Amino acid sequence: MSLFYITKILISAIIIATVSEIAKRYTLLGGLIAAMPITTLLSMIWIYLDNKDTSLVSNFLTSVVYGTILSFTFFICAIFLLKKGMNFYLTLFISSAVLGTGAYFYQKLVH
Repeated sequence: MSLFYITKILISAIIIATVSEIAKRYTLLGGLIAAMPITTLLSMIWIYLDNKDTSLVSNFLTSVVYGTILSFTFFICAIFLLKKGMNFYLTLFISSAVLGTGAYFYQKLVH
């Protein structure tokens, strides 16, 4: 593994861990930070530094927009199920299945 690859992993892990720690104490602030495109920003940087190809970054961002729209199915489903008292792990499974199903049909429509 290259030093650059290890650096990418460490920076990404530190950011994720920091956001989860903030969310434990301040759910609103944690949610706002998590909703920020931090992962997207990091991914853009890593993709550009790896390839120096702005069209690849642009295509990635287009996919992020579509993925963000699809992600709402996961969030809405998870919020609904948790508020109904469903088990946390079952909620994750069902919400992920809903997201996966949406992604499957989206892929069928696009391609």
